[in-house]
Amino acid sequence: MKNLIKYLLVFVAGIAIAYFIFNYTKNETKTDASHTIAYGIERLNKLVVAEQNYTNFYSHKSKTSFLGDMLSFNKNLLLKVDIRAQASYDLSQMEVEIDSANQTIIIRKIPEVKIETFPDVEFFEMNQSVMNQFSSDDLNAVKKRAVQEVEKTVDNTDLKKQANEQLLENLEEIYILAKIYGWKIDDQTPYSRTLNERVRL
Repeated sequence: MKNLIKYLLVFVAGIAIAYFIFNYTKNETKTDASHTIAYGIERLNKLVVAEQNYTNFYSHKSKTSFLGDMLSFNKNLLLKVDIRAQASYDLSQMEVEIDSANQTIIIRKIPEVKIETFPDVEFFEMNQSVMNQFSSDDLNAVKKRAVQEVEKTVDNTDLKKQANEQLLENLEEIYILAKIYGWKIDDQTPYSRTLNERVRL
């Protein structure tokens, strides 16, 4: 009888130790997954950018007349305008939560796309007379109009499309990590359907 009790105690202790080791390993694996996923998301805290460059020439002509049109003085200006147009998503503003207990990644918010232009204006050619010169205000006004004209040629739709594609490629990394570790994704953003189709969760 004593031997039976002894064997039972050893058996129960063995089960308890095995259960402890299993749970410890399981928790350790879950922790490792959480750390890996957290690191993967942290790597995404960057600026996703699509850029296009535009170059154009802008000319301005004007004249000052005296005595009607009997005496006139012309001035003209040729500007070269380079514009770097940029569409970007600042993923450091992304709101993501890692729920380790339920093995779920919750994506709450993706920042809106931001469109910016960075102009560089060069005075390519200038002709003026003593009687009709460009003032600093004149030059600034012409530069402003030149930039505005070139900005009209910027294809915002194509820029946004390029930036959106890069955004999806970056967000896919979160979905792939979830798939590798068997976690769930709770995506509360408008990109959820597209990303699910791309990654096939």
